Amino acid sequence: MNEERIKPGSLAARREALVHRCADQRDDLANQILVMTAPLGHGAGGLRHFLAGRLKLPLTIAGVALGMVAVRPRRALPLLGTALSLWKVARPLLALFQRDPAAHG
Repeated sequence: MNEERIKPGSLAARREALVHRCADQRDDLANQILVMTAPLGHGAGGLRHFLAGRLKLPLTIAGVALGMVAVRPRRALPLLGTALSLWKVARPLLALFQRDPAAHG
């Protein structure tokens, strides 16, 4: 019954229109992404290069933590609480090691 209403020509025409519409949407999205990321590449090395070295480890840790929570939330949440407590204790100690020794002598 449905086959009688849909003519082969009209189905192909609708498919063709959808394919063109999808291609236009992909082009628009690519242009929008290019416009949004352009400021990250300007300047002396760009913001992307500036942040890449500083955020690599924190983003890796955050990704691993998020993966642990997604896979095994019951085991990961207590570990994350312990890790946060250790980070709060270790942060002042890390600041001591990062100070410039030339400034003290």
